[in-house]
Amino acid sequence: MVFVLYFFVGSALIFAAIAGSYSLAIGGLGLGAAYYLFRGSRWIKNEGTLFPEIALPAYDHSDFEVISESEDELVIRGSIQALIINRQTKKVTNLKRVLCSFDRIKYIRIHYSGANSDGAKPGYSVFLSLGVFSSISLGESSDPSSASRVAAKLSTWTGKQVVS
Repeated sequence: MVFVLYFFVGSALIFAAIAGSYSLAIGGLGLGAAYYLFRGSRWIKNEGTLFPEIALPAYDHSDFEVISESEDELVIRGSIQALIINRQTKKVTNLKRVLCSFDRIKYIRIHYSGANSDGAKPGYSVFLSLGVFSSISLGESSDPSSASRVAAKLSTWTGKQVVS
């Protein structure tokens, strides 16, 4: 039975190649027919897809890390990005550009996201909230004390309060 199916799939491919030299539309229909002939038997047998889905690994929430701290500059790395807080210029930047000034920051927020059905661990996100619809995310950690420490450090450097 399988060899008969492969014969028809091969015939459809040959038809598509020959017809494609005359008309791209007919050649495309031939390729579509070959595809559905080959896939149809897999669907009937319930064998699943030809290429199995690549399972993504469970998201690993890394802790926050203070990269460097001097008198005028603080560099903090999160799971999403690294932030550079400069006291002299009163600016928050990442590695590419200036993100905001201290006066635009309303507060620093710690957000708890519980475990979901995908098996992801619960996490604690740290945001610099700039308003109702705008915020800068530093990242996420599965450790609540790590998120609290980095939020407290950001609060000390920017002079803004921490909310959860």
